[in-house]
Amino acid sequence: MQADSQAGAQGAPARRRIVIDLGCGRRKKPGAIGLDIARVPGVDVIADVTRPLPLKDSSVDEVYASHLIEHVDDLMAFMGEVWRVCRPGALVYFRFPHGSTPFLTWKDPTHRRGVYLAMFEYFDPTTLDGQVWGYYHPAKFKIERRRLHFNLNFDTVRPGRVRAVVGWVLDRLANRSERWLYVCERWWGNWVGMEEAEIWLRALKPGG
Repeated sequence: MQADSQAGAQGAPARRRIVIDLGCGRRKKPGAIGLDIARVPGVDVIADVTRPLPLKDSSVDEVYASHLIEHVDDLMAFMGEVWRVCRPGALVYFRFPHGSTPFLTWKDPTHRRGVYLAMFEYFDPTTLDGQVWGYYHPAKFKIERRRLHFNLNFDTVRPGRVRAVVGWVLDRLANRSERWLYVCERWWGNWVGMEEAEIWLRALKPGG
């Protein structure tokens, strides 16, 4: 309230924070503007979010997309669109079925790709892959955090007791550090089938 009063006294109204949920379906992130191609309750803007987004450049503070990126045909173009609409320093959150589980990756006929956390290093200029291959696209993000999970929808669906215990152990091992994440994703994650992953990115743009 005090910040709003000060902004009003100075003649500049407080700017509204813009959060968008791409491919939100019926489970839109609370407080977000939902974009989806389906006309279902919760969708605010009807749009094919795998194509150019109906949003202005540098207009969004936070982008949320749960179980969307595996449906995208052109990942480079999609990441470019997300970057385009992000304000400098905007937070981007992706959640997706992890590529180490072929059953979850390919049983859905609308999936176009398996997704790994390491894929996003190509967009991060602070990583080796980003330094070597980052010239392929201008979109740049800093990886803030990433997580692997043994159970799909780990926070909403309660697995059986044995699976829950196994998941707790494997999640702890996989997420101990960035090095342990790498080893899990590169080597043993394929043996056990880590079902889901999350990643938080920060948009790197001039003015951030």
